[in-house]
Parts: sequence; structure tokens; C-alpha cells
Amino acid sequence: MRLTPNELPAALERGLAPLYLLSGAEPLLLDEAVDRVRAAARDGGFSERSFHLADARFNWGELYTDACSQSLFASRRLVEVRMPAGKPGAAGAKVLKELSGAVPEDTLIMVVAGALDRNARRSAWVGALEKAGTWVDAPLLSAREQRGWIRDRLAGEGFQPDEAAVTLLAERTEGNLLSARQQIDKLALAHDPGPLSVDAVMEAIADASRFDVFQLGSAALGQDLRRTARILAGLRRERAPLTLILWVLVRDITTLADLYWRTARGDSLPSAMGALRVWSSRKAEFRSALKRHGARSIRRLLVRSARADQVIKGARPGEPWTELQLLAFGLAEPHRMGADR
Repeated sequence: MRLTPNELPAALERGLAPLYLLSGAEPLLLDEAVDRVRAAARDGGFSERSFHLADARFNWGELYTDACSQSLFASRRLVEVRMPAGKPGAAGAKVLKELSGAVPEDTLIMVVAGALDRNARRSAWVGALEKAGTWVDAPLLSAREQRGWIRDRLAGEGFQPDEAAVTLLAERTEGNLLSARQQIDKLALAHDPGPLSVDAVMEAIADASRFDVFQLGSAALGQDLRRTARILAGLRRERAPLTLILWVLVRDITTLADLYWRTARGDSLPSAMGALRVWSSRKAEFRSALKRHGARSIRRLLVRSARADQVIKGARPGEPWTELQLLAFGLAEPHRMGADR
């Protein structure tokens, strides 16, 4: 069964599926879907959780063994696997198909991927997971859908926004739903429910950090290490949300990766940028970055992104700000990731 993120809460209330595939290019909607499944699993008695990061060196046999083994504490288990690249390879596809054919009793399997390309969406392993459980896909929202999402979130906080307020918030956050949610949370703290004017939104935006988090990706793509370090230091002093900073970097890394793979298969760069809705003001940054990065360094950036996400969420030891700096510097200069073209 395939669902949208909006349809997932009602489906979870009706009961848990034995298996979930969560994918999509919209990080906030994807993360919210993951959190909803985890919460529903906890409420359903799945008190034990194991985590696997399926990077290029991952041994898929370990996942199969873990999923099929009985818990030492005789509890129900959630087995989660993350695929940063969205492609399990032949070995992974085989394991996922085998698991979808017979999910062990008292085990819930959750496979989390990023955006799936056309071939992946039509693959046998995706078909097997969808047939055996639930596939929740969170694609990028169009500009119209983003405004609708902002309008619905404001309404959920009790606001009745005018159209100018919605439009301003959408333009300021440039399609970044995580940033839009942060601004909406600030508005909810500062204003009582009721009519919401464009002036109130402008006031909230003006109060944003002077070290604009959205400048971080531009500094890194522009290979300006000094500016990148300065912005990160300012964000750290002001205790900016780690998840927002990571979102900004991952957004630009995934866009860079998509541009690389599209042009590698023969698409023209202008066509690829148009398909990915790259802002005119940022085209030069991505064009410059594509001259520095190749397949190997891009893959390393994706793996490093997944690592930073784990560290920030406490699923892996490490210092979050160090991970963010390594990721930003690696985006600026590939050799800092220990990878060449």
C-alpha cells in the first residue's frame, strides 16, 4: 500500500503494518513520517530498536541476521535501516525481497531512503516492500503545495493568515519546510491565535539570526572556507537548531548529486537545473561546485550526511558541530572528505 505523509497518521491509528518503506526528497516530511512510525511502534509495544546504516560497505547479511534473530529479552523489536543513496544494490535488493516475503513475528521493519529515482521506484525490491507493507513517499512540494502546507500549519496553530503573510513566509524560506516550521513555531509563541497579518510575519523574520543559516550552503558551494567557518561559529554561538543547519547542507548536497547524475546520463545542465528548480541566484554556485566534485566525493558527502544525522540524533557517538563543519568543508573542497574525483 502506498500513502502520502498526510495519510500516514490515520493509517497508523488503524494499526501497524509489518514493514514500512519511507522515501522522499522532502526531508522534513520524511523525518516526520519516520518519527510517527517510531512513536506508533513504541505505543504498540516495540520496545527494542536496532539501527543499520546501509552505506557502500554495508553487509546486508547482518541486516538479515538481525531481523530474523529472536530478542534476548523476548520483546517486540523495530529494525530500522537507512539507505543514504537510496539504492541497496543487488545484495541488498535480494535481502529486502526475502524479508518482505516473511517478516519475522514480533518484528517491525522500517526502511528509510532518500529520493528514489525512476528505476528504483520500478524495481522489484520496492514492489516487494510495498506489497508486503506500507510505502510512504514524500516528494518535493511544488510552490503552490508549499504555500498550502504553510497555510495548513498556520491553521493548525489557530491562525487565520492572510494570503500576503503566507506568500511572504513561503518566499523567505525558499521552499525549506523545516525553516518554515521554525518560523511558524516562533509566531505561535509570539502571537495569540486568530488573524495573522503580513506585518507579524515580517517582524518574526526580522528577528531571525544575523548569521543567516541559508547563507551557509552558498558559502560552502562557493568554496569560501573562511566565510563558511564564520557562519558556523555564529550559528553555534546563537544555538541555532542543529537539524536546520544539517537540512540546509543536505539540501544542497542532494541537489548537487542530482545535477551530477542527471548531466552524467546526458541531460544538459540548464535542463537539469530547471527540473530541480534551482534558483537563478544559485546556479553559478552549483555550476562551480560541479567542476570540483565527482561521483566519489558526492557519495562520500551523502555518507557523511547520514553520519551527521545520526550524531545529531544521538544514535552515534560524536560531536555534532564537528560533523557539521566536516560536512560543510567537504562540500567546499572535496579533498577534505578524503576523496578525489
